[in-house]
Amino acid sequence: METTTITTATAGGLFRRQWPAVACGALLWTAAFGAGWHWAPADPTGVSHAPKHGDWNLFTEILMRNVGVSAALFLGVVTFGVMTIPLTLLTGVLAGYYGGQGSAVLGAGGVVRHLLPHMLLELACLALAAAAGLVPLVGWARAGLTGRPGNGGRSGFLARSGFPDACRLWGVALGGLVVAAGIETWVST
Repeated sequence: METTTITTATAGGLFRRQWPAVACGALLWTAAFGAGWHWAPADPTGVSHAPKHGDWNLFTEILMRNVGVSAALFLGVVTFGVMTIPLTLLTGVLAGYYGGQGSAVLGAGGVVRHLLPHMLLELACLALAAAAGLVPLVGWARAGLTGRPGNGGRSGFLARSGFPDACRLWGVALGGLVVAAGIETWVST
């Protein structure tokens, strides 16, 4: 019981420390996704729905695709968050576009049946991966605006850049993507 309490407190501390990066990642991802959905063609001509059967191969395919996108978003941390912005805009718009196309083909009932069960968790986890990639940039911006260290005043270059927190946020995103891939494979198909 004590371990659970410590873990919960640590996770809560992570999100309290990095809430600006999480908010920026969520806002950026949601805006890009919404724009892509809006620009998706309302006429589904040439787009079809090919049902898939849930198995381990499909699970692996879905998981690897999503982990690849989340890794690209997270690896913006190497550029101190700068590359995360265009990658988030690109992947968000593409995901929204394909989601919009899917809704045109499936209709409202199909969206609820085939997209909604996994989509909310998957998109939240991708937004969290974007937030992880933005941690250094947001920390730097906070330090510039407030005059206080943006990542808790920790010592050491990696700690000051927020890299440990960025890794933790990405770890949470990866855990959620595993669950979302399972839902997409065995519930949404």
